[in-house]
Amino acid sequence: MGTLKAGFGRADITPKLGCAMVGYGNRPSGATGVHDPLQARALVLESDAGCWGIVVNDLCYTSSDTVAAIRAAVERRTGIPAAHLLVANTHTHAGPHDGHVDNWPRPLAELVADAVEMAYNARQPARMGSGTGVLYGYSINRRWLDRPIDPGIAILRVDDLDGNLLGLFTNFACHSVVMGYDNTLISGDWPGDAMRRLEERFPGATCLFTQGGSGNINPLVAGVRKRLRGGQTIRAIGNVSAYYGKADDPNQWSIGDRGGGTFEEVAELGAAFADEVAYTAGRIQTTATPSAFWSEQVTVNAAADPGEHPERATPFLITERPDIKDPHNIPAEIMLLRLGDMLLVTQPAEVFAETAINLKIHLRALGYATPALVTYANGFLLYLPEPGDFPEGGYEVQWAVSLGLSSQFQPRFRAEIEPVLQRRG
Repeated sequence: MGTLKAGFGRADITPKLGCAMVGYGNRPSGATGVHDPLQARALVLESDAGCWGIVVNDLCYTSSDTVAAIRAAVERRTGIPAAHLLVANTHTHAGPHDGHVDNWPRPLAELVADAVEMAYNARQPARMGSGTGVLYGYSINRRWLDRPIDPGIAILRVDDLDGNLLGLFTNFACHSVVMGYDNTLISGDWPGDAMRRLEERFPGATCLFTQGGSGNINPLVAGVRKRLRGGQTIRAIGNVSAYYGKADDPNQWSIGDRGGGTFEEVAELGAAFADEVAYTAGRIQTTATPSAFWSEQVTVNAAADPGEHPERATPFLITERPDIKDPHNIPAEIMLLRLGDMLLVTQPAEVFAETAINLKIHLRALGYATPALVTYANGFLLYLPEPGDFPEGGYEVQWAVSLGLSSQFQPRFRAEIEPVLQRRG
C-alpha cells in the first residue's frame, strides 16, 4: 500500500443574527447573539484506493438536498466523488435551519465546501490509528431511565509522519440539548465546547465530532441531576414512562424539558468528553500503512407499508419536517466507510442507543475493531426507532408515524448492509 495522505480543514458557518433557530418549537425569538461560532470541520483521507472526505457541521441536521449541494460543490472544487463524501452534523439545537438561504452571506454548501477544500489542499503523508474509550455518568435514556445508554467513544487519530497529532475524528451518543428552548444564543452546545477544548489542548489539530445512537439519549448534567432529586415525579419525553411517582402526579417534570440549561453545564459535559478523548487518543498507535479503505452506499426505503399507520398526529416540540416527496418511497441513504480498523455506518436520522449497541456488537464479531454508527448523516428523516419501540409510543415514535416511516426500517437496514459486510469481509 502506498503512503497515506490526510488533511484537515475548518470553515465558519455561523449564521446571521435574527435567524430562526431549530430544534424547539417554542422559542421566544430568533437568534439574539452568538455564544460560540459554528464550524464545519473536515477530514480528507487519500490512499491507493481513492480519496474520501468527512465533513461535520455544527448544525441540527442537513436535508438530502443540502447534502447533495455540498457534495456537488466539493466534487467541483476538489474532485472528491460525491459518493465518497460523508456529511454529518453535531445536532446542536442552538443553530439555524439549513434550508434558509438568507441565513448566510454565501450559500451554505459553498461554506461547508470551504472546509473540505482546505482539508484537501492540506493533505500530507500521515499515520492513522483508531481506538475506543468510554464516558459514563453524563448521559441518560430519556424514554426509559432504566434502559441502556451507549457509553462508547470511537476515535480515529491522524498524525504526521513524525507522530505529531494532525486531528481526531470522534463519535459518541448524546443529544446536543444542554441548552433549551429558552436559549437564543447561537452555540455548538456541548460538542462545540468539547472540540474547542481538544483543539486548545492540541494546538494545530482539528477535531471532528459525530453523533452515535443518541435519538433516545439526553445529557446528564448538573441541572438534570438536581431535577432527578427534586421531589417530583419524573416523566419521560413523550410520557412513555414515569419514575419516582405515579404518571398522574400533577407535581412532575419531563426529562425532555430542557428549559434552564446553562453554558456552565455545556462546559461540564464538554470537559468530561474532551478529557476522555484526549486520554484515549494518547493510547492509540498509528501506522503509515493502515489496512483497507473502501466505501459503499445502499438505499433503504423508509416508507411504511400500506395501512401500517392508520393515525398520524403531528407531535409537539419542533416544527421542522423532512421534505418527503413520495410517501410510498422514502429513500434513506446508508453509507459504509472503512478507514483502516474503523468502520463507519451512517443513518440519516435520530437512532436509538439499542440500535447502535447491537450494530457494534455485530460488526466487532465480523472483525471490525473500531465500529461506529454515525447518525444525522447524509440526509435527515427525524426518528427511525426499532420495531419494538412503536407499540410503546412516545415522542420519537409519534414523529416516525406522522411522517409515514415504517416500524420495520431497522430490520430493513440490517438486511441491506449484511451482504456488503459479508462480501467485504
